[in-house]
Amino acid sequence: MPFYHAVTDFCPVHIKYLYQPRSIQQFKEDLDFLLENYQSISLQELIALNKEGKAINKNYFHLTFDDGLSEFYAVVAPILKEKGVHATVFLNTDFIDNKELFYRFKASILFEQLKDKSILSTSYNEKEQLDELAIQHGINFEDYLQKEQPYLTSDQIKELIGQGFTFGAHSKNHPIYNELSYEEQLAQTKESMKFITSKFNLDYSVFSFPFTDNGVSLSFFDKVSNFTDITFGCAGLKEDNAPNNFQRIAMETDKSGKEIIKGEYLYYLMKEKVGKHKIIRQ
Repeated sequence: MPFYHAVTDFCPVHIKYLYQPRSIQQFKEDLDFLLENYQSISLQELIALNKEGKAINKNYFHLTFDDGLSEFYAVVAPILKEKGVHATVFLNTDFIDNKELFYRFKASILFEQLKDKSILSTSYNEKEQLDELAIQHGINFEDYLQKEQPYLTSDQIKELIGQGFTFGAHSKNHPIYNELSYEEQLAQTKESMKFITSKFNLDYSVFSFPFTDNGVSLSFFDKVSNFTDITFGCAGLKEDNAPNNFQRIAMETDKSGKEIIKGEYLYYLMKEKVGKHKIIRQ
């Protein structure tokens, strides 16, 4: 289960100082490698396979994209349609239609102007400081949102659904879950999922954790299983004792897709020997 955020040959300022997105050529090469060794399946097929609980005798893959960025519509979707590859996009409900900006994106924009590295370490609980800093230096995030349109719009999402792509929730505003209370974790999850399924009339319900699911309790997964089909983490190739929670492989590194996937398998086998291949939640 490889996952991405954006695919672009021009890295926008809001991403520039956070991570290096996959180039178009790199992404196409990733897909070529995956299609040579695995079969692309839809989210609905993945949900069905998980519910059956049977041993899988084929090599499948399903692509996911976090944050609901506009590059999926402009760059990624045409490539996936050409190659016949399924994908799911996870949306932060506060950001759809470019209504608000992820606090880490704000930090990257501010760093571009101010070159103060401490800005990039601003935490979720300190995010208001970024707004204050922007006001002090005449940086207008609203103008940036309207000019750059970093996120998918509702109309684009509906069009992509019509083309066969699937969507899930990624929380309301991208917090770090292990810094939230149990009640806040549930609220972020339940409210974002309810919004996505209702607004886009979805008959499935999936969620990917923002940042990481590290430290999220087993009781949380038991609770959200009442209103989710599948949830997704990003700890690489690992098993998880939380039912219906799948770990994904990050693809935004300087290595080729082939190197990333093979490296994950080798690392898994090494961890398996010492019993470190499975996430055990309490």
